[in-house]
Amino acid sequence: MKSQPDHNRITLLVVQDAGRPVRQLQLSRPLALALPAAAVLSISSLVTSMHYHASQSISQLEAEAAALTLTNLRMEMKVADKDQTLLQLRSQVTELSEEAENIKGKLKGVSELEEQLQSLINKGKASTSGATSGTTGLSNETTSSAPSGATFGISPASPFSSLSAVSFRLGAINAALGSTVTPQVGGEYVAVHLNDPFELVDQTKDDFAEISSLLDEMVDSISNTITEAKKANTVQANLQAKKALAEKAKLKPAVFWPTQSKVISSNFGYRSDPFKGVSAYHAGIDIAGNIGDPVYAAMDGEITAAEQMGARGKYIIIKHPNGLETWYMHLNGMVVSVGDKVAKGQKIGLLGNTGRSTGPHLHFQVVKQNKPVNPLTYVKP
Repeated sequence: MKSQPDHNRITLLVVQDAGRPVRQLQLSRPLALALPAAAVLSISSLVTSMHYHASQSISQLEAEAAALTLTNLRMEMKVADKDQTLLQLRSQVTELSEEAENIKGKLKGVSELEEQLQSLINKGKASTSGATSGTTGLSNETTSSAPSGATFGISPASPFSSLSAVSFRLGAINAALGSTVTPQVGGEYVAVHLNDPFELVDQTKDDFAEISSLLDEMVDSISNTITEAKKANTVQANLQAKKALAEKAKLKPAVFWPTQSKVISSNFGYRSDPFKGVSAYHAGIDIAGNIGDPVYAAMDGEITAAEQMGARGKYIIIKHPNGLETWYMHLNGMVVSVGDKVAKGQKIGLLGNTGRSTGPHLHFQVVKQNKPVNPLTYVKP
């Protein structure tokens, strides 16, 4: 009697190498079904794990993208701040331009007052010459009867000493306003962006405020001087003024003007660079002149440099006993050497156009404690 097949069992035949017997494995149907299910579950777990890791990676990338977006927003805010800063600077530059025009107007007013004062002095000189041409008796009578400056409660010499001080201050300004000479400038280039723009604007505002204050003081001083001169315009006042001017002319200046020309073509401080056309720092003053004009030592001292270098051209540096240094650049020639002792007013070279220069001129620079300072603080044309 044949045995009935067991439908609840599955037989697996395992065929090995040739010559080996075939093995039979009998599995129950539930186990046979469980094995594929376990395989599917394992694959599902693997897929789930991969999906989890992918989600983590996506989250990390999204976080990095958010960080980049935040950085971009910060950069845009910085750019907006820069734009706002530029707008503020433009507004302040406009204010400075208006202040400059105001100062120009005040300078013209000062010049007019100076002309009035000079006219009064000329009238005083004319009256003095007329008085001295008379007889001795008449002169003595005039002198004895002429009122002195004390009658008006002022010093007779004060109007003229004030005029000398005013002329001394305004000489360079009037020369700059009235000069038609083509600017002859040069010097080493120092970009403005190396300095804080707001600090530069504040410094310029302070300078304008100081200049405006000085101009107001000068206007008041000249106006008072004119009033005093009108009251004290007598023979006695003119004689005392001439004596004071003669004594002052005998006094030698502490610092010697370094060349024959008195025309300042470029002042100390910030200016428009002659080559690049942008604002740049000028560490000295440029004095226009002719090639071959003599260049003099401003003070006694020792030559520490006499050579040629790039933008400076041929240049000389003198170290002085008071700790100052004076620099002379763009020379056409030099007649001194390093180590030479020079005296104030001694010829040291020839004015030229060497180095970074647009025309014949002398770049004159004063250095105090290794920092350039305004030469017009020490010497006047």
